[in-house]
Amino acid sequence: MDNTLSISQQQFVKLPKVFKGHKVYKGITDSSILLYSYGLDTLQISKQNDWYDHTRNEYYILYSIEKIMEDMNCSKPTAIKLRKELEKYGLWEMVSQGANRPTIIFINELIPSQEPKKKLKYNVKPRKEPKPIETGNVTVNGEEVDYKEIF
Repeated sequence: MDNTLSISQQQFVKLPKVFKGHKVYKGITDSSILLYSYGLDTLQISKQNDWYDHTRNEYYILYSIEKIMEDMNCSKPTAIKLRKELEKYGLWEMVSQGANRPTIIFINELIPSQEPKKKLKYNVKPRKEPKPIETGNVTVNGEEVDYKEIF
């Protein structure tokens, strides 16, 4: 019996495209981006469980260091470093509850990938109405020519 999963049976984590080439997120590690994506995935579970902070009007996640170590396959110092990096970039906001209670994490919105398109301003003078065409003779190369012969 084959133990492989077809693509339709697999679960995926969304990775926001805004990280690609955005100047604000330049320097953020790939591991932190992946952890942010895992946090967004966990946020869906929080919504199902109604983990909602009424004072901030936001959903929050509970994502322990141990769970980060398991998900990211990393050591404790690395897990702590990743959480701090996400906080440094303003992607997560951690609120300690103290007394051996889990830290609450609020996931912040990303900065849009593109600035709103600015209207281009052109320094163009308004178009003047053309002068009316004179009838009769006009001078072309120093010679008088009947206007009707030109056109």
